[in-house]
Amino acid sequence: MIRRICLIVPCFDEVESLPEFYRRVCVLAEGFPERSWEFLFVNDGSADGSAEFLDTVAAQDQRVKVLHLACNRGHQIALMAGIDFAEADLLVTIDADLQDPPELVLDMVAQVERGFDVVHAQRRRRSGETLFKLGTARLFYLLMKCLGGADIIPDCGDFRAFVPAVQQTVRSFRTPHVFLRGLFAQAGYRQCVISYDRDPRFAGRTKYPFLKMVTLALDATLGFTAFPIRAISGVSLVLWGISLVYLVRSLVVHFVFHGTVQGWTSLICLLFFFTGLILFCMAIIGAYVGRIFVQGQGYPLYWLSGVRNVPMGRTDGDEPREYRLARSTVPADEGSDGNGVV
Repeated sequence: MIRRICLIVPCFDEVESLPEFYRRVCVLAEGFPERSWEFLFVNDGSADGSAEFLDTVAAQDQRVKVLHLACNRGHQIALMAGIDFAEADLLVTIDADLQDPPELVLDMVAQVERGFDVVHAQRRRRSGETLFKLGTARLFYLLMKCLGGADIIPDCGDFRAFVPAVQQTVRSFRTPHVFLRGLFAQAGYRQCVISYDRDPRFAGRTKYPFLKMVTLALDATLGFTAFPIRAISGVSLVLWGISLVYLVRSLVVHFVFHGTVQGWTSLICLLFFFTGLILFCMAIIGAYVGRIFVQGQGYPLYWLSGVRNVPMGRTDGDEPREYRLARSTVPADEGSDGNGVV
């Protein structure tokens, strides 16, 4: 039986939703006192009062643990920070906007106790989202399937439950362009899917505008498949074949039929087309090279400005570099509660 459950909750400017989220998870935990519950909030550089609210709640409730990232590092890295620090028999990643109902955690627990290692929550309906977002989401999953990258489950976000063995595997992937949906799909283990109806945001605005969605899609594409590079080779061969055919045609017209090859306008159009195509191909290659450059710097994925109720005494040899840095910089007089500035 699962005794300890930890909810990993990334937060970025969610002060309007956090009180209701905290109330609902407390009600959930009080309904099952035989289990030990922890709520690990990762404050991803919020500037709206989320940090102050979390600190206040953590001072009153020891179940609430808080990681304050020193600056905004993005939703995926905030989740990775929570995965690094969480310790429980079952870990659940969930956003604080209440689009994903915390009460579904009980169904996830039941599936894990049946023997599954990862439980994905798949959306049946997505209330409150625009047709544009729904359409681009479907296009994204279709694109990933066609490109042959990670076998991502359609309509599954980052609401999932997993056991410590999976946690250790995912923690070993230290890439600054992390895409957790792909990592969990790639990790293997025994996985299952449960369906639910997604609610509209409780308050505030989405933290995934169009440009961030594009960035996430690029991370998924470039991080799990080399198809764009292979496609460049295929396109170049096709275009080389077309140009060879056109060259033969021009020679026949000139030497056999003694005609003049027409098409200066077409030539200019083709010149612009192929120049743009070359620059596009160079951009794809540059994107892969840029990712290699960023990864080669060896920077930590995130750095902490403070923690609340987080014990910093773990000594396992496989702990991530960020955890070691944080633990080594906690002031000695703060003790094991980790309430000092990191």
